[in-house]
Amino acid sequence: MSKIIKSKSKYVCKDSEKLKEFLLKEGFIFKSSNVRADEYYIDQDMEMLENDSCIRIRTINNKDIELLFDGNVRGVSLEVKDKQLVHMDVSQRDFIAKFMTDLGYYKYVSMSILRETYIKKDKEHYYSINIDTIADIGEFIDYDIYTDANSTETEKKFDEFESKISECIGESIDKEYRDYISKLMYNKFLKGEFLNRILVELEKIFVYIDLNNIEESIKENTTLINLELIEQLEQKGIQVEIVYSNLSDEKIEKIKNVLDKMGYNPSFINIKDIKELAVKETYILEKQKKIEFSEAAFIVLSQRI
Repeated sequence: MSKIIKSKSKYVCKDSEKLKEFLLKEGFIFKSSNVRADEYYIDQDMEMLENDSCIRIRTINNKDIELLFDGNVRGVSLEVKDKQLVHMDVSQRDFIAKFMTDLGYYKYVSMSILRETYIKKDKEHYYSINIDTIADIGEFIDYDIYTDANSTETEKKFDEFESKISECIGESIDKEYRDYISKLMYNKFLKGEFLNRILVELEKIFVYIDLNNIEESIKENTTLINLELIEQLEQKGIQVEIVYSNLSDEKIEKIKNVLDKMGYNPSFINIKDIKELAVKETYILEKQKKIEFSEAAFIVLSQRI
């Protein structure tokens, strides 16, 4: 089959159970399911977002890793898309994430996707239907029709199929999941309002910091970009405070002094001094939250004008 008629957008799935019943009734068979944990990395200047590019680390069924670059080729005047995919073992996951950070790429958004695939084949067409359930976001449908037949006939077939499942699908998604999810997360976490304050745990600021040997372990080349993000957010008028607990005033002063020598002077606050954590205009990042500080910061910076 040499030709492909493919949906130009994904759709919100309004009723996945009804859709599955329809597919089985229409002769589709269940092919496979897998769980994908996706993490997207971009550059701090967000040029990759502007160019619709990204680097993705995908963990499949907690066993296999896919490292993907998908985007425009730099230095080329025409729009040239490139896609490079590398497969590796899940044991390399933490190394890859740290390697991406060391190279200057920062986590933009992450998501967990349960993908169920249904297929059907007739004399001229091959259908592949994906039902994607994204944790905390919702359900989506994405499908292709492959054929060697006349493209006009296949487009007609495609329209007929869309008409049949119209009761199960909602609005179309004209962007990548990562962009759609970042917007939904922005609206969900910020409740449609601009963020005025972020409280972020001390542990979210550093990579591999030894709090018992602060001056030696905090080096400029091992400091997470969260410090730079803090500066960017403060320039946007967002107050950022680093929350700490179970640390002596002496250790906090040492951390402040080291950061000051590096050119950073963020605000610190003892968790005991916070009387109300869930205030209206405050987003608290706690260890049990699924979103990292860098994700929240990039989402704010990319969505807020």
